[in-house]
Amino acid sequence: MKVRTLALLAVGLLAGPMTALGAPINLVTNGDFEAGNTDFSSSYSYVPAGNSSEGQYTVRTNPYPWNGAFISTGDHTTGSGQMFVGNGSPVSGAIVWQSTAIAVTASTNYFFEAFVNNVCCSTFTFGPGSESILEFSLIFNGGTPISLGTITTSLALAGTWEGLSTQWSALGAGNVVLRLINQNTNRGGNDFALDDVFFGT
Repeated sequence: MKVRTLALLAVGLLAGPMTALGAPINLVTNGDFEAGNTDFSSSYSYVPAGNSSEGQYTVRTNPYPWNGAFISTGDHTTGSGQMFVGNGSPVSGAIVWQSTAIAVTASTNYFFEAFVNNVCCSTFTFGPGSESILEFSLIFNGGTPISLGTITTSLALAGTWEGLSTQWSALGAGNVVLRLINQNTNRGGNDFALDDVFFGT
């Protein structure tokens, strides 16, 4: 009888409430752009009212009608929140998006993830060569940029969020800055949205 009681007690303990593990902390401030045009920098010009040329960006809930040719689509986070929307710059090396400095710990593995979307175009399409080629990189303690990967947006999947995820190991303590550069400088097409940039352990 004692054995049976102890067994039931053990089952009861195992089946009892468990503490949920916390969600990973995103070290990128405003990585989902819900705070608007803040906590990041860009070589592009911020133009909230309407897009008139290449090398401009905004933060909004829909690419359309910021540019009347862009598709209408929701953000990656909830479908109704904010995202970064850019018209690709013809200037080589122009920084699309750059994070504020992020402190990292030595001998620690970090996970990076981001999502992009081809937002061109609602009534016509450009051919090959008009895709955005978005390269993410990391600068550790002011050194040479380290590539985290590249996403070439799909012409056939306009309005579809495409993700990039990878890991990076900090060999020493210090600071990192995340950076996004569009490697395509074509003026035709080359329009994109960015959302949910994550960096954390």
